[in-house]
Amino acid sequence: MKFKSLLLSFLITMFLFVNAFSQNENAESDDQAKSVIAKYLDAIGGADVVKNIQDKTVIMRGTAMDQTVTIIIKQKLPNKLRQDVKAGGMDQVLIFDGEKAVMKVAGQTINIEGKQLEQLKLESTMEMLLNLELLGIKLAYEGTEKDGESLLHKVKFILPSGLNWVAYFDDKTGLKVKESKETETQMGLITQVVEYSDYQDVEGIKIPFKMKQSFGPQSVEMTISSVKINKGIPDETFVISE
Repeated sequence: MKFKSLLLSFLITMFLFVNAFSQNENAESDDQAKSVIAKYLDAIGGADVVKNIQDKTVIMRGTAMDQTVTIIIKQKLPNKLRQDVKAGGMDQVLIFDGEKAVMKVAGQTINIEGKQLEQLKLESTMEMLLNLELLGIKLAYEGTEKDGESLLHKVKFILPSGLNWVAYFDDKTGLKVKESKETETQMGLITQVVEYSDYQDVEGIKIPFKMKQSFGPQSVEMTISSVKINKGIPDETFVISE
């Protein structure tokens, strides 16, 4: 059961001010955060390229708890998502049809609700960074920190539920190299840390082909083997059957 619970946290596709801040300080922090995000969007190919993505299929492989893992993630505008995980002889399917979400594993169907459902709604949209205000996500710029020779800008994303995600962007390249996410799971609130590297160009947009995800004592390293963009994923892919 523990392994099945951990699989739910594999959703990798692609965040309240302290009351003591004044309104001006909040506005300045928000502007700094938006500047970092704008630089990131330019670095991966530009906002227009992101807007032109209608659907995307990503296949990645790696190991978790000594088991070989294959994850297939399919996304389609406006906010549909399907994730198939094969690990240790077990299949798991996670489907979000834009409103409802279920996980099917070991012959059971589990409804995804509450904060898990909210996170899926945000993770499923490929245009989240273009619609932060519409999605009710607040921003806070949290300064910089050193990572070896690199200087990283920290941006906090405050979800409507109060969950916090913190993304780290390289000062030179503008690319996102790490993020820390508070995530609700069947085991309760955990913090996932994902490191991104090996950005490669796929049809005009840069995508990190290597990811290292840590949650608690567990660590998973995944490598993307295939990315397909705008190939016409049928809507039936995201239908939740009764």
